[in-house]
Amino acid sequence: MEKNEYKVMYDIEQSYWWFIGKQSLVRTVLNGFSLDGIMQEKILDIGCGTGVILKLLESFGVAYGMELSSEAIRFLRKRDLNLVVRSDASQSIPFKGGSFSAILCLDVLEHLDDDSTLLNEMVRVCKPGGHIILTVPAFNVLWSSHDVALHHRRRYTRKQILKKVNHLNCRVTKSSYYNTALVLPILAVRKLKKFLSNKPKAQSDFFMCLPRWINALLTSLFVSEIRCLKFFNFPFGVSLLLTLQKANRGLP
Repeated sequence: MEKNEYKVMYDIEQSYWWFIGKQSLVRTVLNGFSLDGIMQEKILDIGCGTGVILKLLESFGVAYGMELSSEAIRFLRKRDLNLVVRSDASQSIPFKGGSFSAILCLDVLEHLDDDSTLLNEMVRVCKPGGHIILTVPAFNVLWSSHDVALHHRRRYTRKQILKKVNHLNCRVTKSSYYNTALVLPILAVRKLKKFLSNKPKAQSDFFMCLPRWINALLTSLFVSEIRCLKFFNFPFGVSLLLTLQKANRGLP
């Protein structure tokens, strides 16, 4: 990720529609898990960025973060988040096996040349019966300067990500696209930006200044959609959600 992106994220994570929706998604998914002795649960956020999700996780248990960027870690300290290890997500996760009841990997896999190593490592450090939450950007047709600025390697389809996890000692408990209502508007904006500039600046969509009423409308739309995820799966979207549960010991 470009260094200046972290400052933008830190400044808007508690107000910008995309980040509010992401927090709603995490809260909704975690509330659906049956975690025993929830305040004693250990939860890991891989690639925790500037920490708004990690801060949210503190209400669900003992929240640990993993982050490589020194710039991001500077902002994590501002949020008084100290249970953070500096580590590269493309390497072994620096925790012993079976350490965590829940592991979050939100918009991280697409940054890695080898995403399979991280998937295997998450299963290793997850407790039997524990949960893994993954989100990734969807569909290459949506590729833009936003992806370039965030140093993405790829965007995924549901079929591709399910194939990636097929061999893991887990069962898929949820697989759905989300941010569905805004696929066409986002596609149109990204294609228009590309059309208007032969060499669009490598800058994320988060730099786009929105009127307050539009931000409020998008927030309401996104959060409402997240609530619907409890009841059905969306057939397309800007992003993709996958949740896994690691097999218990002794089960086939």
